[in-house]
Amino acid sequence: MTEQADKPDLAAEMENLWHKETQQRDTMTEAIREWRDDGFGIFMHFSASTAFQGRYKGEELKRDLWGEWLMVRAEIPIPEYEEQLRAWNPDQFDADEWADAVAASGCRYFVYTAKHHDGLAMYKSEVGPYNIVEHTAFEKGDIFGQLTDAVRARGVKPGFYYSHHLDWHEPGGAGGPEGKTLDEYADAIALPHLEELTTKYGRQHVVWFDCGRPEELAKKCEALVHKNQPDIMVCSRIGGGLGDFSSEGDCQVPPVRIEGAWESCMTLTQHWAWFPEDRDHKPAGDVIQMLAAIRSRGGNLLLNIGPDVRGRIATRDQAILKQIGDWLTPNGDAIFGVRATPYGDLPWGVCTFRPGTLYLHLFELPSQDTLFLPGFQSPIKQAYFLSDENKQSLQFRSVPGGIEIDLTSMPNFPTFVDADDTIIALEYEGELKVDPKPVLDHDLDNCFIPALASERKALELRSFRRPQFIDHGTNAYCPHDDYAHGFDTPEAELAWHFSSTNANAFFVNVEYANLTGQPVQAKLSVGDQELTATLPVTVTHDRDRRWFRTEIAGHLQIEAGDDQRLTFEVTEPVSTDRMPSYLADDKPGTEHDGFMIKSITLKSLAPLAY
Repeated sequence: MTEQADKPDLAAEMENLWHKETQQRDTMTEAIREWRDDGFGIFMHFSASTAFQGRYKGEELKRDLWGEWLMVRAEIPIPEYEEQLRAWNPDQFDADEWADAVAASGCRYFVYTAKHHDGLAMYKSEVGPYNIVEHTAFEKGDIFGQLTDAVRARGVKPGFYYSHHLDWHEPGGAGGPEGKTLDEYADAIALPHLEELTTKYGRQHVVWFDCGRPEELAKKCEALVHKNQPDIMVCSRIGGGLGDFSSEGDCQVPPVRIEGAWESCMTLTQHWAWFPEDRDHKPAGDVIQMLAAIRSRGGNLLLNIGPDVRGRIATRDQAILKQIGDWLTPNGDAIFGVRATPYGDLPWGVCTFRPGTLYLHLFELPSQDTLFLPGFQSPIKQAYFLSDENKQSLQFRSVPGGIEIDLTSMPNFPTFVDADDTIIALEYEGELKVDPKPVLDHDLDNCFIPALASERKALELRSFRRPQFIDHGTNAYCPHDDYAHGFDTPEAELAWHFSSTNANAFFVNVEYANLTGQPVQAKLSVGDQELTATLPVTVTHDRDRRWFRTEIAGHLQIEAGDDQRLTFEVTEPVSTDRMPSYLADDKPGTEHDGFMIKSITLKSLAPLAY
């Protein structure tokens, strides 16, 4: 969605173009609160590029043409692109069917691509004839007007995406033909479009800009939309440090809690606009856990779908959206109107809360009867499965280091267990009080990630959108790898503080990537115990895209104690060599990191008491 492969070359600047900084206005306090309470939106990339169905003169056999980036990726001349669009007729479009699919997901807001980087306005515009009503064979009128009315009628708040800086079709637009300045382009196209979108269609709740620069253009766009709609939420990708909420990188799910109003945009497949070979749909369960994780860290999820060349939302897309909505029906209280908790991720999942209730999202069920919640200090009134309308109480008790909840203490407990996210509501009195320091779980796996390290010496963190080759010949850019790097510095060290309520042996797994071409010698320690490990190379040739693997480093005996320290460091200099990087295919000159740590996991060997 945000990659430029033509002049100017924007590939190396994408982090800057995402503009995570915001300057929120005092007058937006209530609008921001409402948006944060909504928590979950549906994005829709309905792109003119679908007219090509992912094909152009064999270029699709050489590289992934990236759906909505096809015009630039395949280097299609403007006249050819225009001509293809003239015959395009998404005649199966039905606003009510689209709105039904969107509403079935349980989302609270909706963002439609009113214009993407290829310049075709995807609504009926008076600014010029280059729009879906006048330039194509489509005969069903103003899509955006119909869709806005339809989603609003179903209780979903409408909004729109608008590419205000990049425009490959119009002179003066970034990446477009020469002949005008960017200011002239903005005055002739972008600002008049925004005037229409914020005056003709009733209240819009979100305007989602993209790839914004320079600052003066951002200021003009922000001033215009807020003049017409004072409460509209502006995405930080407008640029210039402006915006009412911060947008994370494409498909990026932050590993830790973030303060303020922010959102992750995630596509359901591996592309944003429809791409015929892309059948790599994320299962509903993965999306549900992603939504819960993002909400637990304080953010919103904007989940993208892309209608096909005929104007249909794929059956598989619709089925997944409905599955998400079916889960939200009994569990929405744990998603909407909630905030992040002081906890990081826990061995079994994440938490969200509203005053008086902590929601435990169980991605992993304990293997035994009881669930351990560490560090909880508020008086408990009741615990129950959120999906249980009768709120039948679950038994709980205080134990060293926290509380235990007996999941089997009601006769029909399997009825309320969900394979993807089982939610327990924990009602408490007074203020929410927890000690967030990790306490080892002796049933489930304990995962320590660099972003939650208590100490980090001479190391840097990175969230990298790593290309991943998938089976139909395209590169998937959805997965992010969050890791620590910089271990070629001798003093580099990661350390985590934790408690353990009793002595036990633990297997130690290291998830890492080694692209140096040489094994790395590492040491893990807890107290006076040390565990050495040789971590082999994980990539052996320039087309190997797996990068990370998990190595069983051995086992440690951990004693009971309140303030213990797990450390990871390398014991010999890390090679400065690098395997040839496949990144050069799309990002010439990009250098990858040599040795990276993604997580350390302690896996309990606790025997059952009998």
